[in-house]
Amino acid sequence: MSSKTIELKAPYSFERLLRRLETHPDPQMKIQAEQKSLQRVFRVNNRPVLTSIRFAGEVDQPYLSWETNAALGAAEAERLEKNIRHMFSADVDLAPLYALMHANDKLAPLAERFRGLRFLLDDDLFSSMVRTIIGQQINLAFAATLTERLLEFAGESVRDADGHVFYAFPAIDRVAAMEPEALRPLQFSQRKAEYIIDLARAVADGRVDLEGLWRLSDEEIMAALTPLRGFGKWTVECMMMFGMGRPDLLPVADIGLKNGMQLVYQMDERPSESEMKRIGESWAPWRSYVSLYVWEAVGAMKRKEAW
Repeated sequence: MSSKTIELKAPYSFERLLRRLETHPDPQMKIQAEQKSLQRVFRVNNRPVLTSIRFAGEVDQPYLSWETNAALGAAEAERLEKNIRHMFSADVDLAPLYALMHANDKLAPLAERFRGLRFLLDDDLFSSMVRTIIGQQINLAFAATLTERLLEFAGESVRDADGHVFYAFPAIDRVAAMEPEALRPLQFSQRKAEYIIDLARAVADGRVDLEGLWRLSDEEIMAALTPLRGFGKWTVECMMMFGMGRPDLLPVADIGLKNGMQLVYQMDERPSESEMKRIGESWAPWRSYVSLYVWEAVGAMKRKEAW
């Protein structure tokens, strides 16, 4: 067994994380809300490792602990912890973001209402890219359904001590070996199936260097990925936000963000992309995080939270 406690950068709200998961479900997670814990499979050196994560402390003194029954070497345990820290945005300092938001009368209520909310990131770039392709032009619930079907079809399964089944995200070589017709019975469109398999093959044969992307600027990543089929500007922006945690992106083509801006800025109509860019200029260099809080305003309305 391996285990460790991680101090989180305050403020950190597990409650806000759970609320967001209500409208943005992750089929890889099993959550025990009352215990402030969850279970999930991470890939470590390409093998599935079932991990239990428990949140503790208060919003202003937060920490989490993780443990796994898998036999891990020191380097593997370090890699797992790195993935966990990344996924839960453990080290992001929100103080500059809140200073920016409190200086704006439209954003200040969001900073207070959703205090401690952070990005829940994908734990690797391949899964982030695939999830983003899946999410193109469909609603969140159906995207989660398609993701779950892909996990069950091609992901490796792991059982916990109680017999519950968890799935690792499908390995790159497994997806690369597929043909698009294999995904059609799961209700993937022909194009989505092709895009996902093309991506896996590009990574498998070295045309896309996932590790190398971390060393590139946002603009360089955009230039590197948009030539791929299925990778428009929105897709790459979402991958950089939800896969890499890049802090200053503004996906103006996103319908949810348009709706959020209309709600938060009390507009009669959805803003145009040029209006969104103009408004977003005042959010720099935290445009990704302000977008998250604006999205969450829409999510809170859908969940009928008291406002």
